[in-house]
Amino acid sequence: MSRKGLLAVLGVVVVLAAIVVSAGGKLPWTGGSASDDSCDIPDRAPASTPASAPGGIKVVEQGFSQSPSGLVSLGAVLENTSAEVARRIPVRFRLFDAAQHELPELTTGELSVEIPLLLPGQRIGAGTGAYRREIPVADAETAVGSNAWVPRAAVGSLTPVGASYLRTSHFYPDNPVNVDVHYREVSTNCRNLDSRDTTVVFRDRAGRIVGGDHGPAGNTLTFQDTHGNAIVVERQPPVSPSCSTGERETWVIPYVGAPATADDSRTEVYPYCDLRPE
Repeated sequence: MSRKGLLAVLGVVVVLAAIVVSAGGKLPWTGGSASDDSCDIPDRAPASTPASAPGGIKVVEQGFSQSPSGLVSLGAVLENTSAEVARRIPVRFRLFDAAQHELPELTTGELSVEIPLLLPGQRIGAGTGAYRREIPVADAETAVGSNAWVPRAAVGSLTPVGASYLRTSHFYPDNPVNVDVHYREVSTNCRNLDSRDTTVVFRDRAGRIVGGDHGPAGNTLTFQDTHGNAIVVERQPPVSPSCSTGERETWVIPYVGAPATADDSRTEVYPYCDLRPE
């Protein structure tokens, strides 16, 4: 290489180095870092070990209610009592009649939910709703199946994403069970997580659980009522996605809705946040 060509190559190297330094160690056209990722939370879920039998997940509290319309709302609060991270926790709600005969599901998975991740000592809600118009439900039970386990150290500094209830809007007078629940979400994690849904647990004025449900976080919704009028519930998405780093006001519109006996001010909100799949 000629002396002139060598000087040109060295000049390009010097310019690139200056750009990286001025950008705080990042390559501005890629958004990547010139150094290793300093976040100790893994980008993907670490390998997990399936449990041979249920255990380590405790049902702390549960409850249900059935409205005159037949809506059965089911809710529970669960706790990880182990020292490891629980993943893919199957939860199934069982319904019973007055003779303690179990009522079957009308569709597969109708009464089942999955909690994606639960840290040691963390509590989280689970809930769903279904209609049983012709059969009175006398009792309900929350059953936890076998989940997978990950060592606590394998997820680094991962902490639960917090959510505080703000308000509830009953947006459709013709069907008052339909609700839009707003909450403030805070994540101090150094990595964005994936949102798998948001669960709400409903309580009555005495604090008893009277149901629960779930739905996607931050979805927009516009629909027509029975008179052909447009009902705009949520027009724009939130400022940032659920489970991402930072703070935001967002909402969940549960699939089935809230029981009539729920005290809106006692509503509890639980974002289902997860690492990317293995």
